[in-house]
Amino acid sequence: MMNKINSDTGVIIKEKKGLYSVSCSGKEVLCKAGSHIRKEGVRLVAGDRVELEINSDGSGFIRSALPRKNCLSRPLVANIDTFVIVTATQSPTPYLYNVDKLTVMAERAGAEIVIAVNKCDLKDEKELTAVYEKAFYKCFPVSASDGRGVDGLRAHLKGKTAVFAGASGVGKSSLLNALYPEMQVETGELSKKIARGRNTTRHTEFYSVDENTYIADTPGFTMLDEDRLGIDSHEELYMYFPEFEEYVGECAFRGCTHLKEEGCAIIEAVKNGAVAKSRHESFVKLYGELKDRKRYG
Repeated sequence: MMNKINSDTGVIIKEKKGLYSVSCSGKEVLCKAGSHIRKEGVRLVAGDRVELEINSDGSGFIRSALPRKNCLSRPLVANIDTFVIVTATQSPTPYLYNVDKLTVMAERAGAEIVIAVNKCDLKDEKELTAVYEKAFYKCFPVSASDGRGVDGLRAHLKGKTAVFAGASGVGKSSLLNALYPEMQVETGELSKKIARGRNTTRHTEFYSVDENTYIADTPGFTMLDEDRLGIDSHEELYMYFPEFEEYVGECAFRGCTHLKEEGCAIIEAVKNGAVAKSRHESFVKLYGELKDRKRYG
């Protein structure tokens, strides 16, 4: 029987076939979950903070999971500080509805939202960043090709647990390589998988790129099912558009849905440019889809 030499806490950075890679005190420990965790049906995911015992041979087992501050369903990760949504100025043309669905998901989880506008060497990014700056999101114009803005984004993510997401083709993997060259092999392999049409994965892996800095890539995707957003009702959707907040309650009629009513303060804010038109259009579309899901689900 192996001797347990110490106890510690760490972060799960990868799970595969019931084995967990845990980043602990600067080392990576391969662990099994304690039997009580398995019996209780607790699902451990990347990003979980855990207590573990480390054996004399360097292996370990997880005794317990610490309480989560949040958990996303896609990608399936926990304890996210920052959700980095990568879009591009062009090639492909930005599809803001999908970007906005990602912001709603991250808002629901309580994660900081960062918009990384890539390929700003190809086209001016100001029109795109203006949309999200009005929503009070931090925007980083970047270029994976010439390195523009990369240092600033890297500095912002230092000491955080961050997930990168975005549609295929926006240059997410290239941006990650520019930010963290040590991830080059992994993201290159992932890009090859995506090129073969495998745009989903069951496992998300974090990379420890600096002290207390963990970065996760997710496969490119262009669809995000409404049932993965974690919203119980279409009537609460407005709460996840932060630029709407100051106008809620100022509408002429009680119970305003903020879709098309006369006297809607949010619609008036769109007309005067305080709220981006594309954001309100995304709200209207997503409201309808969530309402239909509730009606026919």
